[in-house]
Amino acid sequence: MENFELEDAVKEVMDGILPKKSRKIYEAQYDTFVKWCCQRKLENVNEDVLLVFFAEKSKTLSSSTLWAHYSMLKTMLNVKRNIDVGKFYKLSAFLKRKSEGYKPKKAKVLTLDQIDKFLLEAPDKDFLMIKVALIFGVADACRGKELHQLTISDITDMDHALIVNVRNTKNNVDLNFIINNSNKNGIDLIEECRKYMALRKPETTHSRFFVRYEKSQCTVKAIGKNTFGKIPQKVAEYLNLPNSTLYTGHCFRRTSASLLADSGASIDKSASVAEGYIENSINTKKIVADSIFGLGVGNSTESASAHQVSGSAVSASSASSTSSKNNIVQNTIDGANRLLNIVNCSNVNIHVNINTNNKDL
Repeated sequence: MENFELEDAVKEVMDGILPKKSRKIYEAQYDTFVKWCCQRKLENVNEDVLLVFFAEKSKTLSSSTLWAHYSMLKTMLNVKRNIDVGKFYKLSAFLKRKSEGYKPKKAKVLTLDQIDKFLLEAPDKDFLMIKVALIFGVADACRGKELHQLTISDITDMDHALIVNVRNTKNNVDLNFIINNSNKNGIDLIEECRKYMALRKPETTHSRFFVRYEKSQCTVKAIGKNTFGKIPQKVAEYLNLPNSTLYTGHCFRRTSASLLADSGASIDKSASVAEGYIENSINTKKIVADSIFGLGVGNSTESASAHQVSGSAVSASSASSTSSKNNIVQNTIDGANRLLNIVNCSNVNIHVNINTNNKDL
């Protein structure tokens, strides 16, 4: 292989290191740094140059933003110039010092009572679309971008439940969640969603699920991405909550996590390999949906951090053992697609193990 061919091959591989979804942001940050260097006629990049660069930025940017810019520039300098910024210890010490005493602003969360009050009292003629966005957003801690990208083919009506597929997530894993058929406090979550779906105009030419809603009617225009970031604030304003501007686009994600934690259910997603399996388990999704919207699982705890079936060939018989000391039920099930139901339990740890080497999974 000629030298120029090798260089092109290396460049192609290195360019693939950049995350596809935020590539432009990374490149823009690098361009800003290059322009800054050009203005000061700095040709070589070293630790002192970066110290001065970030010192100037620290006058106007928060600590969290500085770290974000540092991370992007660190990657770009490694890709473009083969410079390992991770070895610039004075720079990292400077950024850590700037982080001292910094308290990041967090989006406020909605309580279950506040969600129920809004769904019950807010008039559909003005707020039906916002109600559906609230239900979807809290049901699976959806980002605004994920709600914006939902299409009509991503929603499946199963009579007793709605199954919603979320594609092209931030972590590049397709997920799904469930809206259960329930009438808690007189609120039927599925019917709220169906009312909105039924108003979709036949002449709508695009496939986006969320369309604008005005005067009890849907229009043909899709809702813009930035609109979803303002929906939590509209909910807060209707409920006359103080500091409504703090109910930002992250509100639904934080609310979902808070409600799930308060319900007593804990879904441990620490194992990234297992996440794809666990997230698409319908049974798990029903548990999550019930827990978030207060239909809950009582004191039961589901631990789905390690879903692994031992060995490529599992024992043909199912064996179970119970430890009275730890209240743990352990099962070995014959096959990967078995469903295990445990009812009338409290303080239960469920460990389901998956061997990703099993080709049948």
